[in-house]
Amino acid sequence: MKKYLVSITIVAAFYANQANAQDDKNKKNNTVGTEVVNVTSEYQATLNDAFKINDNPLIEDQDINQKKTVKYTIFSVPVASTFAPAKGEAAPVDNDSLANFYNNYALLGYGNFNTIRGELGIVEQIGSKNMYVGGLLKHLSSDGDKNLDGVELENSYSKSNLDFMLGQHNENNQWNAQFGAMTSKYNWYGTPSDFYVSNFNFDMVDPLQKYGDVHVGASYENYTGAFEKAAVSYKYFWDDYSSKESRFIFAPKFNIELPEQTVHINFEADYLNTQFAENGIDNKQDKYNYLNLSVNPSIKFFDTDYSVELGAGLTYILGKERGVEDNALVIYPMVKANFNLVPDIVQAYAGAVGGVKQNSYADLAEENPFVAPSLVLRPTQTKFDLYAGMKGKLYHNLSYNVRVNYKTEDDKAMFTINPYDINLQNKQGYQYGNSFGLIYDKVNTLSLFGELNFDFSDKAKIGISGEYNNYSVENYENAFHLPQGKINLNVLYNFTNQWFANADLGYVGQRYEFGGTTVNDLKLGDYYDLNLTVGYRPTAQWTVFLKGMNLANENYYRFNQYRVQGLQILGGAMYKFDF
Repeated sequence: MKKYLVSITIVAAFYANQANAQDDKNKKNNTVGTEVVNVTSEYQATLNDAFKINDNPLIEDQDINQKKTVKYTIFSVPVASTFAPAKGEAAPVDNDSLANFYNNYALLGYGNFNTIRGELGIVEQIGSKNMYVGGLLKHLSSDGDKNLDGVELENSYSKSNLDFMLGQHNENNQWNAQFGAMTSKYNWYGTPSDFYVSNFNFDMVDPLQKYGDVHVGASYENYTGAFEKAAVSYKYFWDDYSSKESRFIFAPKFNIELPEQTVHINFEADYLNTQFAENGIDNKQDKYNYLNLSVNPSIKFFDTDYSVELGAGLTYILGKERGVEDNALVIYPMVKANFNLVPDIVQAYAGAVGGVKQNSYADLAEENPFVAPSLVLRPTQTKFDLYAGMKGKLYHNLSYNVRVNYKTEDDKAMFTINPYDINLQNKQGYQYGNSFGLIYDKVNTLSLFGELNFDFSDKAKIGISGEYNNYSVENYENAFHLPQGKINLNVLYNFTNQWFANADLGYVGQRYEFGGTTVNDLKLGDYYDLNLTVGYRPTAQWTVFLKGMNLANENYYRFNQYRVQGLQILGGAMYKFDF
């Protein structure tokens, strides 16, 4: 079941460029992510505008030439996997060799374990030619692997999302409003191994958990004047154990353009109210309230060959944890520098940043759906994150990026299995040693990152990246469920205009699980995952695909006690269309 983490999404090579509103067919060297575009032609509404994916990398490309330009995000749906996307510039993706672009798409796939994937994306212009309305429906479900070794409980899952968007692009501004909902079902199927030698009665366990949310948001961006942008969002999240959470974020941004400098002032108010279910131990509901108020002033100096941003951040945390006030003032640097050592060939960058991360139940359940509905919540404070790196081109079709960074985080949240309490009466489905809680500690991380992207031709592209992490913690022996290393390899090959293939290999290094006060920490072995997609485009509007996942058929542990599904095969088709 857990193989939902290595998602059965179509390979980005055709998905990002066919399924969505494709970019101008004459553009070259498109990349997944954010691109600055000088809008000079009539605006055409696309799925790119209707549903944006925000990558928010730590290292952002700085505009050396600080001209005021219209910015919007190229919409793309990346291949989902167990591996977090590497920071830095993403590898270029292939343009549709048939060079036909459509605003809307429908996708349907079916695989073993009764896996079903369906998607429908629609965007249309309404009224003014600069106004658009869109909708995106996504569904993924599986009956689970009934023969998964060492798993006795139900391991099926499903997740569905429905989102709507209304927006408008004008010459001097743009705005949009969103509304959506999500529903999902998972099972706490990862029980302790000693259950199998004690003749444990698994029929007494109901492992089902359900999540849901409704969310609304709006943003307005101005291309002239001191007011740059404002975004507001609200999410209401709940589970099947009567836990509930509300989160409200308001973030206005201002800037003042000077001849060779830009002054930025960013504000943010982030309010979180979480009430968990009764934990079954003292029959009390844990409640958390946090209001993080942040301001980030900075000034950016720039010329044709460099940009330097000097600033600082201040966040005041007004918190209440289980009825006890938990207030704090956090001050952190906001310094970034970029230098064109060799224009368009070599760029050096460095910086010192920080911030406060709100740890919400919704975000934690998205990252690990096997968390218990009874968590300790508190914000993570990044005191500083120092980084330096270099990126550029070794040849016209070979790009690179290398980086080193060192950061200190207070109250970093780390997953750990909740221990099984044999004496607890009237246990609920997550109280059999099969759910995750959180451990907080001060964590220092030294990271080394590197990537190479080969763009041989329109037919072949290769991207490889690697990351090494060294952790030191204050109160424990190890950092938990944080990998020591990651490697990702992607190979795309277009055999003809109709036939293509994509291979992904991912490796995750050793991790640790907390062993308790009397037992040594448990080592979670490293693992690798190999996926292969073969696709055929019989016409400009149709794509047929067959995807194999976990081709090595390894039931590795993505989380402690949670094995993933073995070999999976998914086949399907995608249809692109316009009304």
